[in-house]
Amino acid sequence: MTEITFVEVTASRMEIRACEIAERIYAEGGRLQIIAIDEEQAARLDDLLWTYKPDNFVPHGLWKGMDNESDQPVVITSRKERVPGITSLLTMDYCPVKMVRDFSNVIHVVVVDNQERLEASRRYWTLLKDAGFSLRHQKS
Repeated sequence: MTEITFVEVTASRMEIRACEIAERIYAEGGRLQIIAIDEEQAARLDDLLWTYKPDNFVPHGLWKGMDNESDQPVVITSRKERVPGITSLLTMDYCPVKMVRDFSNVIHVVVVDNQERLEASRRYWTLLKDAGFSLRHQKS
């Protein structure tokens, strides 16, 4: 069964928190797909994973829907499509329920200081709960 965790962050820490989660999953030997809000955020996450911790590199790549970069431990995309072979998902935005079912571990970022995004996350929580998922909430 898919394990889903909603993680609270502020807008200013959203991308740093994504890097911390990627680092943890990579350190545990896992692979992670990050679905960014848009291509601009995907590019920022790509840059940030190179620089946010100079002493600890997390191998990663941008995925455009083809085989490029799909073998990296951390794959960043704005496309709501599953990268083959990855079991953990970090969503910065809504992801279809059908896609969520394909992962064993899903982390959804909840931006608590943006009312529009907070309301969208609440609706997403309800959608996933109604679909039968077990959900957890974590404050950062």
